[in-house]
Amino acid sequence: MIETKSFDAEIEKTRSMVEEMRSRIGQSSDLLEKVAEADTLGDVDFDIENARIEDVLAQQKVMEANIADLIISLEDVTDSFGAEFKNMRTFTLSEKLVGIFSRKKAQAMQNDRVRSTSLAGNLQDLLAKSDIIVNILNDQKAVLLQRYENAETGLKKVIDRREQVISELKTTQDTIEELNPMLLDIENRIAASTSQEERTRLEAERSGMATRYNEAQAKEQELLAGSQTLERYTSMFQTFVDSLNNQIAAQNTLINKLSIDTEQRVVLYKSLEDSLKTAAQQKVAHQINTLGSKVDTAAEETMAGIGAAAQSHIADLLELHGKNMQSTQEIQRRKQLADDAFARRFAQVMEAHEKSDYAS
Repeated sequence: MIETKSFDAEIEKTRSMVEEMRSRIGQSSDLLEKVAEADTLGDVDFDIENARIEDVLAQQKVMEANIADLIISLEDVTDSFGAEFKNMRTFTLSEKLVGIFSRKKAQAMQNDRVRSTSLAGNLQDLLAKSDIIVNILNDQKAVLLQRYENAETGLKKVIDRREQVISELKTTQDTIEELNPMLLDIENRIAASTSQEERTRLEAERSGMATRYNEAQAKEQELLAGSQTLERYTSMFQTFVDSLNNQIAAQNTLINKLSIDTEQRVVLYKSLEDSLKTAAQQKVAHQINTLGSKVDTAAEETMAGIGAAAQSHIADLLELHGKNMQSTQEIQRRKQLADDAFARRFAQVMEAHEKSDYAS
């Protein structure tokens, strides 16, 4: 069986990174929930919280790139399995020695070895690693969905609250605009009055009106400050919600890519092994050198040759892995869609991976 200990270490590293990311998201999410429920405004240090959210955004990209690289590395590990297929179609040293005296006997020995060899261990190891990564992604997605729902609820509360403040601010400003000419008019009337009694009455009226005017102005300043604070709350919430939404989209892309790849490899892997074990198909086995992305064309030719004979084996393995058998053409179509989405979102990761050797 192919050794993949270093790959296992990368999986654990990714798991730790996801858990740390989950903790950071939780801290920001919990604080924003308190903000949405708070009766008073201004208790949040915006600079600190915005910096924390920016840090979450940066860590999110690092985490997603790490997982994307892990998925690409899984393809490299899969490709390394191709060496075992090559060994199955070539003569061993003992078979070569026998072949010196009898080509037919050497061929028979090779056929017996191929028929008795099982590569199911490699396949199961591959499926197990795929399942581990998918479970990590699904767990993170579940957390993100819950946080996203809570953040959207909080954002709506903040927006509704700001709308109420703006409405009250508009009413207060209307009052100020209404009182302003009234104050000017009463001051003119006081200046023009020659009656002490009338002046006393007008001054009392002006005093009460001035009190209302001053209170309205103070209320306006308070509401303006509240509106500005809620606007900053809204911006902070929106940034966080957008971040969670992007993370969920990334999780979906990664899960879809990995799931389709795994499904395709189950079909291809078993079909290739069965084709090699079918003596009548040995003449086409030389076309199969690698298993990963390089094997698709050869696999189509091989599978076309072996027909329905291998279908029961494939169906058993798919059922074991919790999947239904699907046509190769449909899997290839879905894989192309998944690969395209993956390439669009993680083009930089793929480019970096191609420039380095991460295979275990």
